[in-house]
Amino acid sequence: MRELRILAITTLLYVGCLAHAQSARTQQPVPAPKAAPAAFQCSPAPCTLPPTQASEGGAMVTDTPVAANPVRFQQLLLGSVDFNCTGDSSVGAHSSTDGGSAWSLVNCMPIVRAGKRGYIATDEPSVGYDNKGNAYASGIYYGGGSYGLVAVQRSSNGSDWASPVVALIPPGDENFYLTHLAVDASPGSPHAGAVYVSGVYVSMGGAYNQVWVSHSTDGGSTWTQVPVDTLQRFPDEDWFTRLAVGKDGTVYATWQRCVAEKVSGACPTVRMLFSSSTDGGATWSSPVRVAEVALVPDGLPNTGERAYNYPSIAVDNSNRPYSGNLYVVMYNWTGKFMRVLMTHSTDCGKTWSEPMHLAPESDTHDQFFPAISVNKNGLVGVSWLDRRNDPNDIDYQAFAA
Repeated sequence: MRELRILAITTLLYVGCLAHAQSARTQQPVPAPKAAPAAFQCSPAPCTLPPTQASEGGAMVTDTPVAANPVRFQQLLLGSVDFNCTGDSSVGAHSSTDGGSAWSLVNCMPIVRAGKRGYIATDEPSVGYDNKGNAYASGIYYGGGSYGLVAVQRSSNGSDWASPVVALIPPGDENFYLTHLAVDASPGSPHAGAVYVSGVYVSMGGAYNQVWVSHSTDGGSTWTQVPVDTLQRFPDEDWFTRLAVGKDGTVYATWQRCVAEKVSGACPTVRMLFSSSTDGGATWSSPVRVAEVALVPDGLPNTGERAYNYPSIAVDNSNRPYSGNLYVVMYNWTGKFMRVLMTHSTDCGKTWSEPMHLAPESDTHDQFFPAISVNKNGLVGVSWLDRRNDPNDIDYQAFAA
């Protein structure tokens, strides 16, 4: 297996909407680079993001969400599936205190116990900060067979971590996975400091599944998990959850629903769905369709690697004219290449715009794994991986607009 290393994007774009009525329902320090990366200037967009290496150790490192501390903005936290972690864990966290120039591996999530079984962190890392600067990291844990749950760790300084606490646990020998973590970091929110973790509950054998969100109001010490939508039965399936939190405390969830062809069970097109909660995650609104897109049929073209389609969501929490706007990005398979799309809502997610392309029509190479955020001034930023500079459509770079 070829070595992969994490490249951290040094430009971070911080990520509600007005409240509305809803339906009830260890450590190896990484040497600093010789020079800090130049300030990112993207004009005209889209343009290449300059990377900085954040991981070290020689083993593969993948799946890397990043968050900025709203109290100390130069402090960054990067989650990862990190095979440099010692022991049984393969979920780690990297920290930077200088805006992304130098990084250290600060955490490998330890074993967590639930009932008589010990669970090991293996996948789906997620990170975030609350309004007081406390850091949170989550991941999927497995123990014995394929039984999975989601656990969360807390740190007051980003370096020293408390023991993990189970946030999502299935009622039987089943799974929770495809998880994401978000934190209410707005001091004026009625739920300031609340932590949210989403996941998909899947029965053994995959006969049915369901999107759930768990919430904590005491810094991750205790959790309450509730379903967001109804149970889906095979061949219909829900996947790939994502969360965001508005400055008024509204929580937003997006996910992908496969409405499969009844004969083949295939899922050539999927619906991206949206739900919200205005009561701290206790109840959720009826799902709304954000967009419908096609999936690439056989993995990433020319390599066959996985090409998951996460509907990444962000909220404009600024005090600028577009405050409260919601944005979702995803990819669409054109039949020849993957193209990044964005849609937005100006009415708290009730309706969504026709998806727009972020790259010019002349860019006909694959675009995939988009992510979105909005900074404190209302600037919407989207990054993705793009093959436009390789005539063979294999190698890629990080681009942004």
